[in-house]
Order: sequence, then structure tokens, then C-alpha cells
Amino acid sequence: MTDTKEPKEHKPSKRFHRAVETFGLSPTRWWNRKQLNARKTWKIPEHLGSLWNDLALVTSREDDMQWLFRVRVESLLLGQLADKISKEGEALCSPTPANCESLHWSFQKRIMTAKSKGAGSANIIDYVLWYGHCWELETNFIVMKPKAGQPKDWALLLNMARIHSARKFADPDADAAIYGIITDGLEWIFIHISNSSRYTVKIFDWSDHRDQIIAQVQDIIDKAVNLYKKRVVPRSSLRIPTIQQISGWRIEEIPATSNYFADSNDRASDKSSEDAFDIFHQPLSW
Repeated sequence: MTDTKEPKEHKPSKRFHRAVETFGLSPTRWWNRKQLNARKTWKIPEHLGSLWNDLALVTSREDDMQWLFRVRVESLLLGQLADKISKEGEALCSPTPANCESLHWSFQKRIMTAKSKGAGSANIIDYVLWYGHCWELETNFIVMKPKAGQPKDWALLLNMARIHSARKFADPDADAAIYGIITDGLEWIFIHISNSSRYTVKIFDWSDHRDQIIAQVQDIIDKAVNLYKKRVVPRSSLRIPTIQQISGWRIEEIPATSNYFADSNDRASDKSSEDAFDIFHQPLSW
């Protein structure tokens, strides 16, 4: 497949602008547009290529995207990480047993503070790629699926900015750069926040930009592998206090009793979205 069309233009929502201002972010400078521009694509395993081709044959844009999200997105995320780990082999094994924090995906998390009161679905993160320990908020990549009633760019940026802000506040020397995707399996919105708090947004369509999407996801996973080798493998123990303890932010499991998923269509009202922002919007200072 050859990608010929340019990515869609990003038209920021009002809430996106609000989050940018609240967390002290700024757009990437025009002369530094290299972010989200990966080109070296992953060699797609035959079984995944066949699966994706079959999906294109039996689904349409009018279908319920929830099923398509699970199959297409999860197969890409899991397949690329598994392939990378298999190729790296022992290079991804810590020599110290206490350090056995492996690169892995975790699912359906929420980002919270001690003052959180169980806000709506805006703080749900569907996939988190960990390169280290959750107490250190050691993730460089989150993936979300859209929730009705919430601007997609805002929902993704909000959670990314929380993690970025917490890491910058707790440890000015930490690598606080983070990537994120929000997608229904067809439209893929990528956001990058650099270590210097500059953001880049690009929007791809699976039908027109499949190779670019795959290349970008692999590039982010490669960066996670490098962070693991650089920061996790050499250390003998976690520092005390941890970033979680210093910042007050944590990424945790969603309780089984939570009503976040009560509606099978993952619908969230505009009111619940605004409430979620009001609870979580205050940034940390550094």
C-alpha cells in the first residue's frame, strides 16, 4: 500500500485550546516538524495482513466501530510489541531479578489523584505501554478510543498532559515526552508532547495512510524499548519517593464496580466530560 494523500488538517476544539493553556503547552515550531513523521514501516506478518484485508472486505464505515477497534487496533499494538520483543531477545532482560519490569501493554486504566471523586469517562485510558514501573509513571505511549460527547483531540491531550506534567514536576531531569493515539480504527489522531512541552498533532485515515500509521506506531514502540534499556535495566531499585508519590498522580486499574462502562456504547454526556475536566484540570507547577 502506498500512502499518497496528506494527513488531515487538525482543527482544534475549544476544549483542546483550554487544555493547552491550562497545562502550559505550546505548538511545535514550524522548523521542527520531524515529529510524527516516521517512514520506515514494519514488515507486516502475513496473518495480520490477511486479517486486515478481510476486515476491509466485511466491514464498512457505517458499521459499529467498537468491534473494528478491538480487532484492528489491538492486533496492531500487540503484534508490533510482540515482534519487537522477540527480535530484541535477551537485550530486554534486566540482569538484576528485582528489576524485572518488562515492556508490556496494560488495559483500561484511569489517571487519578488523591482528590479524585470518580469523574466521568474522560480519564479512561484504554491502553498504556509501560517501559518501566507504574509508580514512576514510566510510559511514553497511551491509546484511547473515542467517547461520544467528547472532542477527541481534547480527551487524548488531557490525559497525555497529566502524565507529562506529573513527570516534569516530580523530576525535571526525567524524559517527559509522550505520544498518544485516539482512534476508532479508521481515523487515527496522533499527538506528541515533547520534553519541552511542545505538542504536535497529525490525523491519518487507515484507508489512505496505513503505512504511515504502522510506521509511526513502530517508531514509538522503538523509543519505549530504548527508554527501557537506558532507564530501567541499569537501576537496582526504585527511588523513594517515586514520581507518583511526589506528584500525587497515579495510573490505576478501573474498579470492577465502576459505572464507567455501564453504557455498552461508551457514551458520555458533555456534562460528564466537563465535570471530568474540572476535577483534573489543575496542572502542577515546576
